[in-house]
Amino acid sequence: MWFATSSPSFLLFLPTTIPSLPHSLRPLSLPRRPLSASLSWAPPSADQSDDFRGWALPEAPAQTDNKVVGFGTSLALLLACFAASRKGFDFRFARPLQGMWSDVETRRCQNDTPEFDVSGGSKSTASEASTEDVPDTLTETVAVEKPERVVIAVSVDSTQEEALSVLKSLKIIEDDVEANELCTRRELARWLVKLNSSLERNPKHKIAPIVSLSGSVVIAFDDIGIDDPDFKSIQVLAEAGVIPSKLSWNNSSGSDGLESMHFFPDRFISRQDLIDWRAQLEYDFFSGVTDQISIKKAGYMDVKRVTSPAVYVDMLAGDRSILRTVFGQSKRFQPNKPSTIAQAAVALTSGRMKEAISAELLRIEAEHSSRQAEAEEIRSELLSRGDIQRFWDEKLNDEKNRGLDVERLYHMEVKNLEEEEINQDKLYTEYLKEKSAMDCQKQLLLSLKKEVDEISEKVASERVRYVDERLVVQNLLKDLEFKLEELLDTKSTLEAEKEALQILRSWVEDEARRSQARAAVLEEVGRRWKWDDQA
Repeated sequence: MWFATSSPSFLLFLPTTIPSLPHSLRPLSLPRRPLSASLSWAPPSADQSDDFRGWALPEAPAQTDNKVVGFGTSLALLLACFAASRKGFDFRFARPLQGMWSDVETRRCQNDTPEFDVSGGSKSTASEASTEDVPDTLTETVAVEKPERVVIAVSVDSTQEEALSVLKSLKIIEDDVEANELCTRRELARWLVKLNSSLERNPKHKIAPIVSLSGSVVIAFDDIGIDDPDFKSIQVLAEAGVIPSKLSWNNSSGSDGLESMHFFPDRFISRQDLIDWRAQLEYDFFSGVTDQISIKKAGYMDVKRVTSPAVYVDMLAGDRSILRTVFGQSKRFQPNKPSTIAQAAVALTSGRMKEAISAELLRIEAEHSSRQAEAEEIRSELLSRGDIQRFWDEKLNDEKNRGLDVERLYHMEVKNLEEEEINQDKLYTEYLKEKSAMDCQKQLLLSLKKEVDEISEKVASERVRYVDERLVVQNLLKDLEFKLEELLDTKSTLEAEKEALQILRSWVEDEARRSQARAAVLEEVGRRWKWDDQA
C-alpha cells in the first residue's frame, strides 16, 4: 500500500501511478463527509490525536517530524522496489515533491485542564481536542508549504456490499447510507447497540439496557448530553465497559480525579476502535494476551502500535478473526486509519453475529414462506367452496348496476349540457347586441372627443392670442400712464409759472401805479415850478 506520511524522505519514492486497492478510499458524496483532491490521509504519530484521525484538510494541522522513522521507512521501501525491479517489475517514480510539513512549536500554560480523548485511547490536553476549550493556549506556527496530495479512491467489494445490504434489510443501518462513506463513532455505536440488542441471544455477550431511575443517570461523557439522539447507545456502551468513560475510571480508581471526558461522536472511527468495540462483544478475555502477541503471530508489521487487548485477542484467531475478515490479508494494520461504512458493516456481520444474522434471515424467510403457504391454502379453500366465484359474481353485478347508474347520470348530464348550451347561445346573442350598442356608443364618444379636442385647440389658440393682446394693452397702458405722469408734471410746472406770472403782473401793475403816481406828482411839481418861474 502507498500512503503519504509525515516524513519528507518517504515522499521522494511515491509512484506516479497508484495501484488500485481493495479497501482504498474513494471520494464521497456531498451530503456526508466527501473526500476530494484536497483531502488525503496520513497515519499520525502515536502521541498525537487530532479531530480528523489522520485526514489532512486544506488548512492542515502541523505534524511532528520524525526523521529517523521516515528515513528508515524510505530506505526499506527503496530496497523493496529495487528487489521487485530485479524480478521484472517496472516502477516509474515521479519527481520529488517540493513541499514538506514544517515543524510546529506549541507552548502550553501550566494550568491547562487535563482531558481524556477516548477516540484515540490516550490522554490528551484540551487544546488537542478543541482550540476553543482552552483560550490561554499560545501557539506559534511557522510558515507551511503544503505537499502534493495523494488521493486514493475507495472501492467496495461484493462482501462489503452484501454485508451492508443485509444490515439495511434488518433495519440496523439506515437506507440512505452509502458504502464508500467514512463511518463516525456515533454511527458505529448506534448500529452496534441496535445489532446486539436485536440479534444477540447469548446473555453472556448481550449488552444490558440502561435501567437507572429517571434523573439518576451519570453521564459517561461531557460532550454527550441526554438530549443527544445517540445518547442511549453511547451510554449503554460506556456502562457495559466497551468504551472507556468516566464510569470506568471512577469504578477503577474510586475517585473523581477526571475533570472532563469526551467521546467526540462526529470523528471518524479508527480501525483499532472498530475492531476493539466489536471484539469486546465477541471474545472472552484472559490475562497475559499482550505478552503472547508478536509480529509473527499477529502478522502485522505495526502490531506494536496497537494498544487494545481486544484487538490482540482477535489477532490470535488468525484467518477467522474479525480483523482479517474486514481488512483482508495485509501486512500493515494502520490502527489510526479511519474506517468506511462498508468495513464497519463487515465487522458487524462477522464472528458469532454471522450465525445470528443467518438464523434471523432464515427465520424471516421461513415466516415469509409460511405466510405465502397460508395465503395459498386460504386461496385453495376459497376456490373449493366457490366463495371467490360468488364474490366476483357479486362484484360484477355491482359493477354492472353501477355502470347503468353511471350511464343514466351521463344522459341526464348530456341533456343538462344541451339546455345549458341553448341558454349560452341566447346569452351570447344578447352579448353581441350589447357589444354592438357599446361599439356605437364608443364611436359617438370618439367623435365627441374629437370635437372637444378641436374646441380645446381653438380655445388654446384664442387664449394665446388673448394673452398676446393683453400684453400689448398692458404695454400701452404703461406708456399712457407714463405720458400722463409727464403731463401732470408739465401742468404743475405751468401752474407754478402761471402763479409766478400773476405775481409778477401784480407787482408790475403796482409798480406802474406807483410810477403813474410819481409821474403825476412830478408833473404837478413841474407845473408848479413852471408857475413859479412864470411868476
